[in-house]
Amino acid sequence: MSNKQPIRFRKYIFHIIAVVLILGLFSLYRAQHSLYEKTKQINRDLVQQLKGLQEKNQQVSQAVQQITSRQDEQEFGQATFIDRKKYFRMNWKNYIHVSVNDYKTGFLGGIHGLKVTVTNDTEYDLDNVVVSLKYKRAKGEVFKTEQVAFDKIPAKKSAAVEAPDSRKGMSVDIALQRITSQEMNFCWSVDKKAAPGNNDPYQCVPSP
Repeated sequence: MSNKQPIRFRKYIFHIIAVVLILGLFSLYRAQHSLYEKTKQINRDLVQQLKGLQEKNQQVSQAVQQITSRQDEQEFGQATFIDRKKYFRMNWKNYIHVSVNDYKTGFLGGIHGLKVTVTNDTEYDLDNVVVSLKYKRAKGEVFKTEQVAFDKIPAKKSAAVEAPDSRKGMSVDIALQRITSQEMNFCWSVDKKAAPGNNDPYQCVPSP
């Protein structure tokens, strides 16, 4: 009898310890689960707040754009025939644009089927436009530079020309280099610096 009692006592102690451990683990699980749920809810709230801020930011941006557009339209509508030319000269970047098509690139490099388009949204013909093209490798180094020229782009029209292919390169950077329009009395080039205080620096022939 004396040997069995210690054995039963040890088993009893073992069961108590096991129950305590199970209860402790269960309590720890509940605490962790509760923390997890609270964290999820906080993340949901943050996401909703971020979405709300993004929507408000977009609304503000749209409102600013509308106000700017209305101001431009009012200034444009109030301009006289001569002032309209000056308006387009001073704001030409809003009306003359250059873009490229979805050209093809080779597996190991090389650019083919590249077309350059110039859009003239002014009310005057453009006599000459020159665009530079920088053919760039995968890491951004310039492989070569080319230029393409456009002649006589009518008002409110676009014109496209094929650009030279390149045996190397993965992307192309484009930039306007020179624009002239006799109708608009407009002569701009990337190297032409505006004189300080001149609010109409791109006239071909300065006003008397």
